[in-house]
Amino acid sequence: MSSSATDFLSRLTDVPVANRLAAAIDLIAQAFPERTAIVEQAGSDQRHGISYGVLAANVKAVEQQLVDQRPRGVVARQREIDALVATVAACGRQQVPLAVVADDARDLVGALHDWAVLDDGLQLSVGTTGIGSQAGTRREDAFDSASPQVVVATSGTSGPPKLVEHSWDSLLAAARLSEQWRGLGWLMVYDATRWAGTQVWLQAILTAGTLVVPASRAPDCVARAIVEEDVSILPATPTLLRRLLTSAESELLSKMKLARITLGGEAADAQLLAKTHAAFPGVKVTHVYATTELGEVFRVVDGRAGFPAEWLGKTLPGGVRLTTRRDGELLVQLSRDTAEVATGDLVERLNDRCEFTGRRSDVIVVGGAKVYPRRVEDILRGVSGIADARVYGLPSAITGELVAAQIVLADPLPAEATPESIRAAALTTCRTALEPHSTPRLLDFVKHLMVNTSGKIPRHSSRL
Repeated sequence: MSSSATDFLSRLTDVPVANRLAAAIDLIAQAFPERTAIVEQAGSDQRHGISYGVLAANVKAVEQQLVDQRPRGVVARQREIDALVATVAACGRQQVPLAVVADDARDLVGALHDWAVLDDGLQLSVGTTGIGSQAGTRREDAFDSASPQVVVATSGTSGPPKLVEHSWDSLLAAARLSEQWRGLGWLMVYDATRWAGTQVWLQAILTAGTLVVPASRAPDCVARAIVEEDVSILPATPTLLRRLLTSAESELLSKMKLARITLGGEAADAQLLAKTHAAFPGVKVTHVYATTELGEVFRVVDGRAGFPAEWLGKTLPGGVRLTTRRDGELLVQLSRDTAEVATGDLVERLNDRCEFTGRRSDVIVVGGAKVYPRRVEDILRGVSGIADARVYGLPSAITGELVAAQIVLADPLPAEATPESIRAAALTTCRTALEPHSTPRLLDFVKHLMVNTSGKIPRHSSRL
């Protein structure tokens, strides 16, 4: 990278936050127009790259439309990540309010019925969001600000997605611009329109990196993308990382040259962390706790599950304060000037750690007794021959709910093991380690576990 580009990136923090993404793209395009910004369909024969030069031209094309038409706001309805990046950069620099809307949240934008739409063709459609007959049914005062800057949708893990208002400052708050992050390859397995996804591609583009988007989330496809595109940074949910470790070809895993793995979206259990360190010795593993509403709250870098118990009741660097309710629900206060927020995540103190036991909404109630799916899954994953497990609740006329489980078998199976012997071992282990109401009543074998658009396992049958 040229000295002028390096100098500018060093001063990027001085650029107004809303302008920062567009400014970074312009700088890199001027110095290295052919540098690859985004690789799409990676790991497949349809692999193709988008250069920073092309990306910068797309930003300018969108900006010109914004200048000419000055819409009240823009709804980004895009599936192609290069189009999304160009739209966000252009709206930021032109100070046009923006809504980044995932497919399953499009019926929520009635409050934005008079905003323009940008699709993958980057053609601005002014005056209608195309939501249909439901448009405008929500009041425009649904947002705190008269003119929200950036609107994103929650993951929907704990219920239907909802729209959350952010500022450009909060959207880019977690981006690290120091030299050690520059020019790296970043894997993109998150939905680009969700909070976690936006954080990944913003970090990659702001630091002259290459964003690598696999053709699918199939473990071998993801592994090929990592190897072939020389990916250094792997951000993923624990669910997707577990699938990669248990199902991808061992030869591909051995060829990876990862420097960092960043886990988010779900709690990382001790078993997964141990397998990750064994598979990728020397790779730095970080667990990020963040939500769409709050942004990044804290990071854990010590390689252990949960977070230090001594953090409770103390003010952490940056002003965050963590406490819990009596039932273990984690409460977050971002600063002295903000209210305490109930996260819906349950934690349990175990000696010097606070470990996550699951989401409040994921708890299965069997005859009045609570069952925490993550605890049962941890037990099942410890059984020889089981690669992964999903525990969820099914309706029951007698007990309200009953515990069901899906199991992915190891490939290959341990010597002399059969699916039925593994089933028997799983049930025996659960009966020994768990209360009777927590032992699965239904146990099915599946080839792979279903994940939602956020890369997480749905816990209730109604959310499949």
